[in-house]
Amino acid sequence: MEFQSEIVLWNAFQQGNRKALDELFRSHYPALYRYGFKISGDAHITEESLQDFFVYLYEHRSNLRQPRSVRAYLITAYRRKILTLIESERKRNRMHSLAAVEQADLEFSIDELIISQEAQRDASEQVLSLLNGLPKRQREALYLRYYEELSIKDIAEILSITYQGVVNTLYKGLKSLRGSVSLKKVLSIGQILYFCVTI
Repeated sequence: MEFQSEIVLWNAFQQGNRKALDELFRSHYPALYRYGFKISGDAHITEESLQDFFVYLYEHRSNLRQPRSVRAYLITAYRRKILTLIESERKRNRMHSLAAVEQADLEFSIDELIISQEAQRDASEQVLSLLNGLPKRQREALYLRYYEELSIKDIAEILSITYQGVVNTLYKGLKSLRGSVSLKKVLSIGQILYFCVTI
């Protein structure tokens, strides 16, 4: 069965069509897994939470709203799920969390930088250090915008902030990266990150 659009796919899923569930899982699992792993840093927690998430979706499909963007809806809902699971794990292990439910503490990895030559390794490590030195909200917004290629509207929904709040957060993050004196000495940030464009 072929679904002509995400809306048709979502409607079929809500009506209990198992092929629609399979298609949702297959097409959105990779991005959700990457995002979940960024948040949790644990493959087991990420896989477990994703399986539970899709089971929950299917069991509650008739009560779900019609999303403006299926992808943004799934990321928003999954973000809540995995942050709740992480918080539960921390409580179970008697660890104290510092605002983990409000902000994901994801970190960029060297593999996510678009760098092709070994000679640029030092520069990429500087960029990595700069990215991971940004505030949590800026890191997450940059990740969603430039690695998951979500719209500002979708990011606003996922992070539960206003459209202007997302624009401001992205601007501050990019301004910090572009303003780095140590980075300018090595090379322009445009050579390192493909996402450094004007918002």
